[in-house]
Amino acid sequence: MSATRHRGRLLQGVLAVLALTGCTSQGGPQIVPAGSRALLQEVPCGATGTAARPPALQVTASGPYTVESVVDGDTIRISCNGTSTRVRLVGINAPESVKEDAPVECGGPEASTFLHSLLDGQQVFLSADPAQGVRDKYDRLLAYVWTSDGTLANRTILEQGHAEATGYGKPFAYGEDFTAAADHAKESKAGRWNC
Repeated sequence: MSATRHRGRLLQGVLAVLALTGCTSQGGPQIVPAGSRALLQEVPCGATGTAARPPALQVTASGPYTVESVVDGDTIRISCNGTSTRVRLVGINAPESVKEDAPVECGGPEASTFLHSLLDGQQVFLSADPAQGVRDKYDRLLAYVWTSDGTLANRTILEQGHAEATGYGKPFAYGEDFTAAADHAKESKAGRWNC
């Protein structure tokens, strides 16, 4: 390998690490390069379902897990090692519909209804994003959620306009894709963007 090519690969590696840690040389959204999707990890939870892994699922994911319930537009419950565990979908934020001491936000009930229609009783596969961490401050697992047919639920919610794309100040592997999906829904005044 030539010295120039080696330096180029080294620079790409350094930039990927900086993106994963949230360090950027410019302001604005911190987005992990698409190639970093290979860095996704299984969640620390024993599988409870029986569905076959979808052939289209080309990332590291654990599961399947049976969805016990949908909490709201961006949170579900699965059985994890015999315990009912909340899972917060990474990269999205849906309007509030059930949060204590918070008003129901415009589009919140619709976001919750949509997630129910997508995931109720389904078997799902989960991936953790190291840049986001495994759990949030509310002790919810943080994950990308795929249905047994390979649909990425996080992105589908954005496409339908039921959430906004966000990493809460941290980079995330699907940042560019999610932002584009949310922008398209907003331009179309779909879902919550029709409020």
